[in-house]
Amino acid sequence: MKIVVLVLISYFSFFYPKSEVPEVKIWRIASDSVIEIAGSTNISSFRCESNAYQGGDVLKETYFPDRHFSEWSGEIILKTVNFDCFNAIMTKDFRETLQMGQHPTISVRFLNLIKESENINQENLRGEVEITLAGVSKIYPISCVFLAKNGGKALLAGERKLTFTDFEIDPPVKLLGTIKVRDSIEVNFALVLEEHI
Repeated sequence: MKIVVLVLISYFSFFYPKSEVPEVKIWRIASDSVIEIAGSTNISSFRCESNAYQGGDVLKETYFPDRHFSEWSGEIILKTVNFDCFNAIMTKDFRETLQMGQHPTISVRFLNLIKESENINQENLRGEVEITLAGVSKIYPISCVFLAKNGGKALLAGERKLTFTDFEIDPPVKLLGTIKVRDSIEVNFALVLEEHI
């Protein structure tokens, strides 16, 4: 009887291997991270940067050792009032365009980022990002670069082009139509990450 039991255990162990146990690492997003929205008008270009981000949002890295890859997820929440376009009129227009009164935050949520390739101290990640502007959320494919540093710190950087009209926003027109903001904009981020132990 014992021999039969041992044979059965060996059979099921061979065809049904032990479930993979993932390793989870939490990264806190530091306050010196940079997030900006860049665009242009028919006259010049502009960029609006989140200058007063308080930090504290987290990204989760789930590592699957049997398959040798990591999956990333997490969200960063930004206050629209903290975006500065380095021009008082442009800053006011930017906040009005994003309907700050009704929608005081902008969010960037990373979905299922996985390693596409790597070299020394750098991983190229690919996945999706959900961006919410003026209360409207859209999902886009995205590529990011993850740079590991010493001392439990790292940098996650990337960019994504989108349009105002994706979010049901009309690009602003000023001075009786002489200044027109182009529909295309770009979200750029360089997130300073600190490993949470």
